[in-house]
Amino acid sequence: MVKRIYREYLEGGSLLQTARGLEADGILTAAGKAKRRPETLKKILQNEKYIGDALLQKTYTADFLRKHWRRELNGRA
Repeated sequence: MVKRIYREYLEGGSLLQTARGLEADGILTAAGKAKRRPETLKKILQNEKYIGDALLQKTYTADFLRKHWRRELNGRA
């Protein structure tokens, strides 16, 4: 279902059209509902896990003697 949402979005379809298409095909939401909101599809498109930007270890120790922590943002320190 996520691949379909991305495909239709990249082909130029609106979120409303995609939501209606999923409803018409009887594809239920994770909560088991038939009705989808375009805002939910937008959240799926922006989810870092689906995009591929998820980092497992978002912090690291820059100076282990002083226990100084740094946080990585978007792959940069």
